[in-house]
Amino acid sequence: MTLGLRYALREPVRFALTAGGLACAVTLTVFLAGVYRGAVHGSLDYIAQADADVWVGSRGSWNLMRASGVLRGSVRQRILAVDGVRAAEPILAALVPAEVRGERRTLLVIGLDGNAPAARPRTLVTGVAVPREEEIIIDRAFARRMHVWLGDEIELAGHTARIAGISTGTNLLVTQYAFASRKQLLRRVGVADRATFFLVKTEPDQATAVAAALESSIPGIAAFDHATFLANNRQEIEAGFLPVLWAVAALGLAVGVVVVALMSYTAVLEKRGDFAVLSALGARHATRFGVVLQQALTAALVGGVIGLAVLLGLQHALPALVPEVEFRLDPGIAAAALAGAAGMATLGALLPARLALRLSPMEAFRR
Repeated sequence: MTLGLRYALREPVRFALTAGGLACAVTLTVFLAGVYRGAVHGSLDYIAQADADVWVGSRGSWNLMRASGVLRGSVRQRILAVDGVRAAEPILAALVPAEVRGERRTLLVIGLDGNAPAARPRTLVTGVAVPREEEIIIDRAFARRMHVWLGDEIELAGHTARIAGISTGTNLLVTQYAFASRKQLLRRVGVADRATFFLVKTEPDQATAVAAALESSIPGIAAFDHATFLANNRQEIEAGFLPVLWAVAALGLAVGVVVVALMSYTAVLEKRGDFAVLSALGARHATRFGVVLQQALTAALVGGVIGLAVLLGLQHALPALVPEVEFRLDPGIAAAALAGAAGMATLGALLPARLALRLSPMEAFRR
């Protein structure tokens, strides 16, 4: 057993406190990263799976989550008249209040037309993918939160809708997607024939050209090929979430570094005689630095493993406790967590190691 590891295990309380502090920092940082991954999955999965080569909306609407403005339903005929267009399917997106047994939530409802081959939700837990009149498809997180399931009824904008399907990959964290008949949704929001976007199918490999042709031939619209529209929605999520994530991640890193620095500094002070003896015996700087670093890295390894164990437990418990929060822990995040713990330990060990390197051999004779 190396000297640094022996020193670490000789003081089990201090070692446990250091590992616990690092475990807390890892848990906090990785939890937010996992929630971000879950939010990205829930927000983008529906758009990524939509069978559309081009998304057409009103000018100024560049993503689905914060679309501004609507188009007349008659615009569909003008879209179909453009060379290279094979089909155009309208959807209407609206934030609609929903109520179950007196509890209120807001849903991002997507109004679908007919069989909705392009816009229907692709991943279902149960039920149908295309709702009929007075029916609705809801996300699994919403169903769990409100304790409803297939066949139950909810109040949607003051009108009753029966749950005909439960979808996944449609959880936006702060709200959830739901799907209803576009005619029904138009009546709920009190407008005539309108669409937020048209999902356009084009001839093979003509999406970019068709998008440009649509914008030049139809005034007041914006057209995006599928990849661009998906990137636009990802940018919207990152703009609202990543600054908070980075800020909290930085705080978690700082906490971990301070915990390691305090514990390691105390350990060096208590064992200054041992480090002086090492200096008197001719131990190189790298050897003395390695002793301090070994203590910190041992705590980092234990703390990282504890943090990952806690996160695995959260991954299984969160769907029941907080259904809206989708936490995704994958091998890449786990590896980054362990690397982050090692980084915190290394940074935290720098100041105590500097003290250990400056100790004179004469310190061995002090009492």
